[in-house]
Amino acid sequence: MSVITFHYVGRTEDGEVFFDSHKGEPFQLTLGMHMVMPKLEEGLVGALPGEKRVIDVGMAYGDIDPSAVQKRILKETIEDGFSLQEGMEVMWTSPRNTHKPVPARIVRADDLTFDIDFNHPLAGKILVYEVEVLAVS
Repeated sequence: MSVITFHYVGRTEDGEVFFDSHKGEPFQLTLGMHMVMPKLEEGLVGALPGEKRVIDVGMAYGDIDPSAVQKRILKETIEDGFSLQEGMEVMWTSPRNTHKPVPARIVRADDLTFDIDFNHPLAGKILVYEVEVLAVS
């Protein structure tokens, strides 16, 4: 199995950068171990050291699901609910899932209520990875 070490910049189709590995350590991937999105792994097959590739992975996080937005939750029912503001990223638990908080975003808030979106932040977006292969072993 090939091990590929690479840096990458993840962008949305409109150019917004959502991750740049140059700010930290390069990523190391063992092909065939399903460590990354299938289309990203497929795009790295046969890569050579020094090679640069642009890999379109499509909508890797799926479409936006309107049912993943909960609306009109009363702020008074949530601990620190009155501090919630539009645009905030929060870790959320529910009565059915108290042990593993999930990320969510406040998409609307007024004095008494808020709406919270559980869609992945990259849902509905086409993703492109600009990859620079550093080593293959």
